[in-house]
Amino acid sequence: MKRGLATGSLGLALLLVAALLGSVALFAFALGLLVLVLGCLMATAVGAGRVVVERTVDRDEVVEGQPITLRFRVRAPRALPVHAEILDADGIWRRLERDSSRRCTIERPGAHLIGPSAVRVRDDLRLFASSRRPTAGDPAFVLVLPTPASVGLEQRPQGADPGGDPEPDGLQPYSRGTPFGRIHWPSVARAGEWQERRVITAPRGMPLVVVDLSGSPSDEAVGWTLRVAAGQIHGLAGAGGCRVLLPGERHPIPVESVSGGWAGMHRRLASLRSAVGTAPPTAPPGAIHVRAAQAPTRGPARSGRLPSEVVPLEKATFGSGAGRR
Repeated sequence: MKRGLATGSLGLALLLVAALLGSVALFAFALGLLVLVLGCLMATAVGAGRVVVERTVDRDEVVEGQPITLRFRVRAPRALPVHAEILDADGIWRRLERDSSRRCTIERPGAHLIGPSAVRVRDDLRLFASSRRPTAGDPAFVLVLPTPASVGLEQRPQGADPGGDPEPDGLQPYSRGTPFGRIHWPSVARAGEWQERRVITAPRGMPLVVVDLSGSPSDEAVGWTLRVAAGQIHGLAGAGGCRVLLPGERHPIPVESVSGGWAGMHRRLASLRSAVGTAPPTAPPGAIHVRAAQAPTRGPARSGRLPSEVVPLEKATFGSGAGRR
């Protein structure tokens, strides 16, 4: 806008000078400059209502630090000398081609919303830009998974088996090979149906990882806890399995291997920010206790500045009018 006003002011000044000097050539140049400025202004005004920008997000789940691709498609009259621009992550307006993409990186585990992207219409000479800023894309939910930290696996004391006893969680049909101690004999006596007790913990001998987000930890402390817990659980899953006690849960959740249970646990870890401040879980002796209170207070902050469109889910306040434009 400033460039357009400055160019228009120059045209008016040249027109006044041409009138004082009686220069026909200068008068024609000044008049042509004013017509050009007026044409750019009208093209921008018309383009603000005719240019449509659509946006899609390529994934709804990503490991923190890995980029998400935002794809844009611009629909505009070809004869209109205008183009669309998007506000980039560094606060600079960048031109969008008819099919464009931009990468968005989130350095913070948890649930996030990618809000509508701010766009504007500008004439090809870059003199004017639409004052009304439309948006592109609907809010998109993205779950950012914590990066497993490279930590040494903690070893339990010899013979330690915290919480190893299976706990009953209803009945299920008997399967051959089930230990006699798990057979539900009252069902056999009453109806002749062979039933066994279903257990909710893993078999005896698997280490227990306790995740503790009690108190009022900072965002950096929560992120550190999720990464360290992810590193411990992933390493133990690859070494024979483990059990995980999460905040707010009464019973451990088994993660038997990397291919069996790790993916679901990884997602649950990413969603734990809503459990910040819950009562600390009970950690039996010998358990691997990962606590936010033990997060280092110094060192480089891992959670960087979020891109302009991205807000944590607990802080999202998008209105119903944020539609596709």
